[in-house]
Amino acid sequence: MNEAAAKEAVYRIVQHSGLLPTFTVREDAQVRTANAYIKGHERVIAYNPGFMARILDSTRTDWSAVSVLAHEIAHHLLGHTLDPDAMHPGDELACDRYSGFILHRMGATLEESLAAMEVAGNVHGTRSHPPKHARLAAIRQGWEEAGRLSVPGDRLTFTFVNDLTHVVRFAGDANTYYINARQELVWFDQYADPIAFGRLENAAGTAYPFTLTWQDQRYRVDGGGTIWSMGANGMDRQVGRMEPFVAPQRQGR
Repeated sequence: MNEAAAKEAVYRIVQHSGLLPTFTVREDAQVRTANAYIKGHERVIAYNPGFMARILDSTRTDWSAVSVLAHEIAHHLLGHTLDPDAMHPGDELACDRYSGFILHRMGATLEESLAAMEVAGNVHGTRSHPPKHARLAAIRQGWEEAGRLSVPGDRLTFTFVNDLTHVVRFAGDANTYYINARQELVWFDQYADPIAFGRLENAAGTAYPFTLTWQDQRYRVDGGGTIWSMGANGMDRQVGRMEPFVAPQRQGR
């Protein structure tokens, strides 16, 4: 994919979002895969041409490159690039969900929409990105939602989930996470099915009865529900709260 083709793909993606294409698209061999960021007043989408070539060669479909670009566009549209140093797993899943949604609108099959993540997704996840199974689930949800909305008169419906036990919030992260009855840490936006990407584990200590983990992230949870980051120098830092989940009451008619 050369720069001209990438710009055309971005234009098509944004067209299906009903927006004007105000992004700067550029090749950048210094970027490991693809990245969205703001430079001055420009909203930039940069991609490594070697990475794109490997994705296209492995998947044998142009849709794989489109899905990568759609994911980066979503970071801009959802405001994630306003805080470039933040690494929130829910942000990545929201962008994956957008990618699946927009590829359905553009005419891609589910398999074509999942192709890039099947090849490039990390099985165990990284510090900044959830594991591949969670990201594939988010893409699938977006693709299926677009299919439902293509039916005349259909609309988004609020999802009631009965097995959530705790709500988890991290400082500086606008996403809300939950613990379910299987002690999985899930991302859930009330219009999407929960996606598990971590775990709540029982710990032996009395001061910190629980441990919250995903990928290489590991946090202690004290008896009062405060979440602590374990510093390398032995100094723990308060980073969030875990509280019992109270389900919203259904509205009667």
